Amino acid sequence: MIILKHNLKSIMKGWFWIILIFPLVINLFVSVFINKMDESSGGTNYKVAIYTKDDSSIIDRLLPEDKFSDRIIVKNKKELREVLDEKEASVGVIFNSNNIYKDIKSNKENTVEVLCEEDENNKNYVLNILNSSITQMSSLGNNREEYLKLYEKYENEKYEIKYEISKLADVFAYIIAFGMFSMAFLFIACRGMSPLLREKELKIDRRILVSKVSRVEYVLGHILGCFVLLLLQSITLVGTFYLFNRSFDVNFGWMILLSIALSFVGIAIALIILSISNNSTMYYTLVSIVITPMCLLSGGFVPTEFMPQMVQNFSLIFPLTWINSAFNKILMNGSNVSIGLDLIAAVSISIVLIMLYLVIEHNKKSKLNY
Repeated sequence: MIILKHNLKSIMKGWFWIILIFPLVINLFVSVFINKMDESSGGTNYKVAIYTKDDSSIIDRLLPEDKFSDRIIVKNKKELREVLDEKEASVGVIFNSNNIYKDIKSNKENTVEVLCEEDENNKNYVLNILNSSITQMSSLGNNREEYLKLYEKYENEKYEIKYEISKLADVFAYIIAFGMFSMAFLFIACRGMSPLLREKELKIDRRILVSKVSRVEYVLGHILGCFVLLLLQSITLVGTFYLFNRSFDVNFGWMILLSIALSFVGIAIALIILSISNNSTMYYTLVSIVITPMCLLSGGFVPTEFMPQMVQNFSLIFPLTWINSAFNKILMNGSNVSIGLDLIAAVSISIVLIMLYLVIEHNKKSKLNY
């Protein structure tokens, strides 16, 4: 416990603000990013104003309700213009026809007009829907009644593809944010274990080990001190996620377990880099070289499924890969067994790396004594 307190005092000097500020920065990024995605997302956020002389069900076929958040039917062109000016709708559509089916089939000019004052993407979205519907109209039936009958049959019998991971777009911002946090988190973990190397360089560790403290207790004290720091950092992030992002609706218990596992991973990676470093300069150089590629290859920013098979296989040795996999499954409401196995894999690999560090340090000590 004495070494644990000593480690925390060494790290906290000038670093404590990171524990409080960094999660707030991450959450600010997430909030802004999600808002931007919502503003630029697809048709469910579009409102369309419609003026038509033909009030038949053809309108429902040309501009299906499920493609828009709202359809506003207006009485005349003047009212449509007012709706657009007041920004009550994103796009306005005018059907200059008493018989839309007949005029479209005969390719009559100016049958359909699409109005949009600001974003051309809104107009293009509506045009794509119209073009698709008009193409469908040309292929179904030779007259209005036959078209409506065949369209109804098509709607009842069409095959709908259901995606299991339909929430991917909703959680994408959180995946990117967690990737950024993991990268910074590993740098903090390496900073947390740096007192071991610094005290070794200054030969402070020898004076400490002269006392009743054994080398194992000395190393474990530093590890536990760093673990407390990392756990505080990750739990602070999780807590502020829930506090500032109301849409972050996932299992809190799993997020706490993820925080604990991530803390183990950070310590393990820091110790392995420490074991091959001769001095502080080499240590921090290796930290920069190792952490960034590891975060990129472990699925923190791009899912490993999109990487070459060889890279996917190689990434399995990184404990961070299993952390990212567990986080994604938590967001996607994956099975508890699958999430638990990922976390166990991450912790197991981390423990192996920590044990490897202890063996390497023991061998170094043996060689020095010899």
